[in-house]
Amino acid sequence: MFEKAGAPGWKAFIPFYNTWVMLELAERPKHWVFWQLIPVVGWFISMGIFVEFVKPLVNFVFMSMRWLPCCRVVYFPYIGFNPKDKFTGSGPVKKHRKGTAREWVDAGVFAIVAATLIRTFVFEAYTIPTGSMEKTLLINDFSS
Repeated sequence: MFEKAGAPGWKAFIPFYNTWVMLELAERPKHWVFWQLIPVVGWFISMGIFVEFVKPLVNFVFMSMRWLPCCRVVYFPYIGFNPKDKFTGSGPVKKHRKGTAREWVDAGVFAIVAATLIRTFVFEAYTIPTGSMEKTLLINDFSS
């Protein structure tokens, strides 16, 4: 894929530098590389970098993009060796507009991921099951 985009193929094998090159080729902000270092958040930032790099190669086809999060070990070589996929650069990507349904799907996925991360890592409501904290909370009270 790097060679299709005009970059030497060896750059794909150097961790973090490869995502830097992906962002250069996709003309996206380079500071995203540093966001990858944040635990848990880095997983999602990495997926975003991969998506932004693949967009100019598969021409924004949603059905093609669905394989990226779960099968990138297989999907990246597939794109790299598929003669139909050509690197178009960031110009067509910036001009492309999503359909209404796609906008709603993206918003729904973002809301679900954000709610899950907030509930998991920030706060969650608990019910007090026993009288062990009776001086401060009563049985069946809610605490967050």
